[in-house]
Amino acid sequence: MSHASPMGFLKQRPASENTKAIGKLEFHGRITVENSGEMRSALSKALRGKPPVLHVNLSDVSYVDTSGVATLVEAARLCRKQRGQMILEGLHDQPRYLLEVTHLDHLFDIASPEVGK
Repeated sequence: MSHASPMGFLKQRPASENTKAIGKLEFHGRITVENSGEMRSALSKALRGKPPVLHVNLSDVSYVDTSGVATLVEAARLCRKQRGQMILEGLHDQPRYLLEVTHLDHLFDIASPEVGK
């Protein structure tokens, strides 16, 4: 069961018993100063449960501004502080380029792109 925000920006999938509390979040569209607060809230809520691994799917994100990047950095820092791992999945195009050009990609665990996509 997925929960969509009023903006259609976030889908959160509750952890199943088989995933041992692995968190999964999906974000969609553009992540900007206008909605990065919603992203921050979703990440904070997911990290409150101290999952050993938090998967953040960005495959449907076309654009991230500096506010969105700051939110991801903050979440990755908190996750590491909790001795967890946050994995960015589906990173492509502008969001990937922004992290690479700013050398912030080294702060994240980034899943390799799937073959054939």
